[in-house]
Amino acid sequence: MSFSTPWALLALLALPLILWLRRGRPGWRFANQPALDAAGTGLRVRLAGLPTALYVLGFAVIVVALARPQTEDWEELTGEGLDIMICLDMSGSMNAVDLPDSALAAIQAEGAEPSNRFEMARTALREFIRKRQGDRIGLVIFSQDAFLKFPLTLDYRTALDQLDGLELDSGERVRGRGDSGCLNRCTIEGTRTAIGDALSRAWRRLEGENDAGKVIILITDGNDNASKLKPMDVAKRIGELPDDERPRLYAFLIGSGTHTKAPAVGPSGRFLRDPAGRLLYADEPGHVDEDQIKALVDAAKGAFQVSYDEASFQAQFKDLERSERLEERVAFKKEEFLPFLLAGLALLALGLLLQTTVLRRFP
Repeated sequence: MSFSTPWALLALLALPLILWLRRGRPGWRFANQPALDAAGTGLRVRLAGLPTALYVLGFAVIVVALARPQTEDWEELTGEGLDIMICLDMSGSMNAVDLPDSALAAIQAEGAEPSNRFEMARTALREFIRKRQGDRIGLVIFSQDAFLKFPLTLDYRTALDQLDGLELDSGERVRGRGDSGCLNRCTIEGTRTAIGDALSRAWRRLEGENDAGKVIILITDGNDNASKLKPMDVAKRIGELPDDERPRLYAFLIGSGTHTKAPAVGPSGRFLRDPAGRLLYADEPGHVDEDQIKALVDAAKGAFQVSYDEASFQAQFKDLERSERLEERVAFKKEEFLPFLLAGLALLALGLLLQTTVLRRFP
């Protein structure tokens, strides 16, 4: 316990004066005083000094209250003030799924299709945004190009609507008509991958935001093959920044396992389906250079995760949420003067009550 105004305790020096003022007065003398003394004293006489003791104690407790006693308490401050830019890969390879044949067949037997890499990432991002409190979120999407889908915002409802409105390039094309555009009104054509441009756009959006923690989340399943800016150059520039200016880069490389499959595209340029209308999948060879992506993250002094399937990705993304909640224990002072004040007043009131009733003294 500490005191906010400890100088008030100097008033305790007045206690001797109170005791002197409350000292006993000379009593009456009787002719047969020895006989009176031999008769002894009753309980009321022995308690005659109790009101004075209550006054002194009450005064002392009130002085302590005036000194404003305080105790130290702790409060958890969680996840406020971050600026988070998300770089989401929307290249055509994000249509792939990472499941063994048995798991894929079990899902389709129930009349459903497995979540592809893009849907897996979008689901995790939805939950991540819903859990934000006081953090600004921005989104850069990229494939052969990279552009800002929405800037840093606290409007999570709009951010979620924008995220839900993204349409991944299915990879289906009308062949023989000279039309190379995607058929499903995709948000961005997904023929290549521009990681360097996406990182650069995210970083530029965070520059100058000195009052907040800065985070870049990169979710990709491919190597860079379309950037105007080399990813390693951007990563090195980020890594060279001072600690208080450098955004923390968290990179998730998804779908580089051994069970990668992509929807099969027929000669017409559309997905192939079986007679029951279920998509047919073809094995997709691994095409990601993990060492290259990891080197990029190391250059930016970030954290790197490889997710071979949906379960591992979800677990790793939850780890990110925990690490970026910015949990901090902050001490604050709790005022304790009121109990002391009430106790002191109660002692004074009790002393006065006793003095004027059962312990009343006569001259």
